Amino acid sequence: MLVEVFNDNASIKKNLEAIGERASSTVVSEYELLKWHDEEMVRGPLSILDLYQFDGNAPENAARIFKELRREGRMINELDILIASIAMSHDELLVTRDKDFKKINNLKVLVL
Repeated sequence: MLVEVFNDNASIKKNLEAIGERASSTVVSEYELLKWHDEEMVRGPLSILDLYQFDGNAPENAARIFKELRREGRMINELDILIASIAMSHDELLVTRDKDFKKINNLKVLVL
């Protein structure tokens, strides 16, 4: 999602504004942005977001998600598992364009 905002996707920005919540992200998403964009370009916009860490219940959530998806034969990208586990540990709605997140049980997710 954030990549779309960084790439100036106007429809994504409009959808995020319509949700009306304070935007937050994860350190995993921060990593994904930093590996593809200049640090200077990323730091400014990220500075206005709450960045959730991979801590608290997130490691346990990630392991549970991984095991469930593997057992059910519905595996997704492991970075997405980490992002979902962080959202779950903070009881946040995950807003994304990636339909793979819908495979995760008990995740509050909105696919745009």
